[in-house]
Amino acid sequence: MRMTRAWVWLALGLQLGCGGGMGIRDLDGDGHPAELDCDDANPTRWRSVTGYADTDGDGHGESGQRITCVGDSMSGWAREADDCAPGDATRWRSVPGLYPDSDGDGATGPGPVTVCVGATVVGYQEQPGPPDCDDGDATVSALSQVWADTDGDGLGAGMANAWCPSRGRPPPSGYALTEGDCAPGDAKRWRMLPFTHRDADGDGLAVAMEGTVCSGEQLPPGYDTVSDPEDCDDRDANRTVRVERWLDPDGDGYGDGAPVLRCAGPGESAPGETFRGGDCAPGDGTRWGHLSYAARDADGDGRFSRSAGEVCSGFWLPAGYAWEERDDDCDDANGAVYFTWSVHADVDADGVGSGAAASVCGGATVPTGYSTQDTDCAPQDATAWRMRSFTHRDADGDTYTVAQSGTVCSGAALPAGHASQPLSGEDCDDSNATVYRSLAAYSDTDGDGVGAGAATVLCTNGQVPSPWSDRGTDCAEEDAARWRTLPARHEDRDGDGFTTPIPTQAVCSGQELPAPYFAKAVGNDCDDADAARYRWSYLYRDQDADGVGATPREMMCIGSSAVAGWSRYGDDSDDHDDAVQTDEAADEELSLILDL
Repeated sequence: MRMTRAWVWLALGLQLGCGGGMGIRDLDGDGHPAELDCDDANPTRWRSVTGYADTDGDGHGESGQRITCVGDSMSGWAREADDCAPGDATRWRSVPGLYPDSDGDGATGPGPVTVCVGATVVGYQEQPGPPDCDDGDATVSALSQVWADTDGDGLGAGMANAWCPSRGRPPPSGYALTEGDCAPGDAKRWRMLPFTHRDADGDGLAVAMEGTVCSGEQLPPGYDTVSDPEDCDDRDANRTVRVERWLDPDGDGYGDGAPVLRCAGPGESAPGETFRGGDCAPGDGTRWGHLSYAARDADGDGRFSRSAGEVCSGFWLPAGYAWEERDDDCDDANGAVYFTWSVHADVDADGVGSGAAASVCGGATVPTGYSTQDTDCAPQDATAWRMRSFTHRDADGDTYTVAQSGTVCSGAALPAGHASQPLSGEDCDDSNATVYRSLAAYSDTDGDGVGAGAATVLCTNGQVPSPWSDRGTDCAEEDAARWRTLPARHEDRDGDGFTTPIPTQAVCSGQELPAPYFAKAVGNDCDDADAARYRWSYLYRDQDADGVGATPREMMCIGSSAVAGWSRYGDDSDDHDDAVQTDEAADEELSLILDL
């Protein structure tokens, strides 16, 4: 580079020398002539290049930020505009064909995708792995299946639903991991059990019949795997055995047809036993032939329907038949219904219907199962039929609510969990029925029932849980034996069981003040630094050691034993002679006084 510059200067000098001796211009003083300086106003830039700004210093340029004039350094620019993240020095290259793996479990999300990365591709895989249903949880990747469990018996039914079991959570509420519920709406029945005999009329007699029936732990009533006595009519509990009968309903002594076996109950009889052929009304002596009719009142409600045919009669059509056509009964098989209603299906029988209008044959009132209204917001739920507004929710059922407005399909009143006013109080956690009240608590590190430090607000069941306390006055938060401050007015420093007064001071304690402190005095220790001395006493000097001293007396601090050279008695008349302890003259005077 230096050799190149030298040649450039030499050539320029020769040119200028040959040009009449003109001076060399260098406005910024960087040593480069203006004619060769791409920016003669800036001494840090002088050579022309083709490059791009590198704002994040990762060695890769930013497209759209061209650089044309620089100095000696490559800092702040690059020759290529290939930085895919101009503001991030950790990323600069765009890599296509990657598959997301945020949790690093080897299973990948949808791809391939193009990603801006640096030296590595953390969070992505170069090859697709198994599909990941939750790329934020490394413990799970594959989808599982659940089935709707509407009756909560632990067994689901219907179409399987895909479910991602991330973070070890159980199946969603209302779903089960196992399918096969034969009665999805009945928690008492969930499995098919085989039976071999059926007693439909409940008379204790059964017919052989094999099959399966949706059951619980046992077969329901009317089904069994043990043979019972055979029933001739399992639809009628009063008919149990077969007997031969010839029908003669009109009592004329003649029947119609051959004798038949009739299923009857014990002691059951029928009028007439034999029929003769040709009688179209064996049970009615007034009828014998057939007449044509055009309308029929089969249900006897006084209204007729078109129904051409023949009827066994006498000279005239019997009651319930007409010669002419009539059509004023929509159901001639049921005397209670005759009028065609325009109604809506009321599946849940709550008095309000839904869906498209339909024509239904009924009587004087709307037929059962239908309604003239179509505003039912919950057609399958008899307890709900109209929308109601609410202002508070109790999602966890603990009677404590949170403010939440909306509408819900209801019946005569709002359903559980919804209210138009606060219930027991404001719920601090409406997803957990065991907690509902916010309380200030203090950390109880030592477990003595009294906490310390700054208060923390906890969501509780009305009581502060362990290891917290509703009191924050613990004076020794690391010592379970101390938690409150008691006043100490006496102390026993030498441990002799006797105290001495001290200025009142606060001592961190438990139930009682710790040694050596006391709230009340125990004796009056004259020397609390010496356990051998604890009381004041007047003593006399006993110089002859005879056990009796002489005046003057002195107040001394002593213990339980005598002090050598001193005595509690002070009437020694000669304290230098251990043989003399009393004053004879004084004794004589005392004797005279007593004699008087």
